[in-house]
Amino acid sequence: MSDSTTLTPSPPTDQKARPRRAKISSKRQANPLRRGIIAFCAKSGFREINPINHAAETETKNKTDETLAASLSVEDVPKRFTSYPPLLLLPFNFARHSESWARFYDKLNNDEKTELFRSIAGDGFVGSGITHVAISAPIALSTEQGHDDDGDGCNLGEEKRSQPLTRQNVMRSPSGLTPVYGDWGSRDTDGDVNANADAFENAFWVSTSQHKGITQCWAPLYTMFSRGNISEKARILGIESGAPAPQQRTQQKPSFYGLSNDQLGQPVKDVDVVDFYVGIGYFAFCYLMRGVRRVWGWDINPWSIEGLRRGCNANGWNCLVVRVDEHGSLTDSTPKDIAMQILRLDRSDSEPAQRVRCVAFLGDNRWATKVLSEIDKAMSSIDASDGQGSGINLKHANLGLLPSSNDSWESAVAVLSRLKDRGVQRSSWLHVHENVDMTKEDSIREDIVNDIRKIVEAEAETVRYEDQDHKVSCVCLHVQHVKTFAPGVMHCVFDIQIQS
Repeated sequence: MSDSTTLTPSPPTDQKARPRRAKISSKRQANPLRRGIIAFCAKSGFREINPINHAAETETKNKTDETLAASLSVEDVPKRFTSYPPLLLLPFNFARHSESWARFYDKLNNDEKTELFRSIAGDGFVGSGITHVAISAPIALSTEQGHDDDGDGCNLGEEKRSQPLTRQNVMRSPSGLTPVYGDWGSRDTDGDVNANADAFENAFWVSTSQHKGITQCWAPLYTMFSRGNISEKARILGIESGAPAPQQRTQQKPSFYGLSNDQLGQPVKDVDVVDFYVGIGYFAFCYLMRGVRRVWGWDINPWSIEGLRRGCNANGWNCLVVRVDEHGSLTDSTPKDIAMQILRLDRSDSEPAQRVRCVAFLGDNRWATKVLSEIDKAMSSIDASDGQGSGINLKHANLGLLPSSNDSWESAVAVLSRLKDRGVQRSSWLHVHENVDMTKEDSIREDIVNDIRKIVEAEAETVRYEDQDHKVSCVCLHVQHVKTFAPGVMHCVFDIQIQS
């Protein structure tokens, strides 16, 4: 039947009605979510216009009519989903897709809802390996104290209203996610505090691959995954995203600066990147795939760092996890220990995969300048007997926090200015992620450049390079429109080149 054909309750057993043939289009039947919902309706006392078994007892039938009495067209039934087998994510408005569907869904008791999601997974997505279903929620900037609200990083919609006691959702922890099917284990509301090897081992993990087969891993109950940044990932990789990009307003063509030998003045394989909000490796993995020597990543969420480590292993990159306490000290090692471990593997005759490609700091990135400088000093003090050189050589700082990353600008400028090979040209790049009111893009770009220029000038005075006549400069080379965050608001990346 056409999309307007309804799903109606089965007639009483004594009613003689000629069965009507189902005419649901193959296109609609091909949607696995709708297919699962239709299968549930058929099994629960509704029919796809086709005859079903009417031998059920009157009491059972009356209960079914009472709880499931709704007339649904195919268009009333939800169809949107995101699949990361074995996980199926339903949108935050799944239960309110339409008025008819909302009435239908609200009449279901808990057991019937369980059967609905079982049917979606088993009948709708048969053969897809779906074992877990959850309803996602949009990211909240502040959350109820003791809890965090979040989605899968890609859904947009109204944020949940904050409770009287709130805290900033700096961890982006997804406790707004609602598991509805599958064995998720117990949910630890203090997962960031109680994260340990046993918790990691017993958690439900998901992985997916995007550009160039890069694998990313995350625990849906404790970390988010954003699929909406694929255009920026592709830009770092130097490839087409495969989707039309928003209109760009640029000073030069929209490429990713500072990842070619010519632009760097040295081989890409000799430069490092610092990612101040590394997460599970959204952008860090793209830098590694592009061929940089090492990424130094920071995050305060232990589940993100564990996902980063697992993702590195899946991609064949050695990852070293370093814990940093609230005073900026390493908890399980010393800067010299870290330096020796990195350099030993850099200089060994072992396979390149054994070399440390990612150093993941579990701690507040406000300590980035202190910690990285200490490790750089330790590395520089060790004799580079094989001629590869020792210290950290930072050329890029990725600043991927929304709605603004400005709290990390000073640290980013400091590490880029201090931790680099001074034998080559002095350009370095900040990639500043911001949510931008598109009516104010020009003024925001100007403000970012001016603010960072002041930081660069202050840093130059602090460091006082030997070349006292060298002029500092700061310019925005490109503004990349990544995705729409809300009506009139765009997630943008400002490529800022500094020379200091």
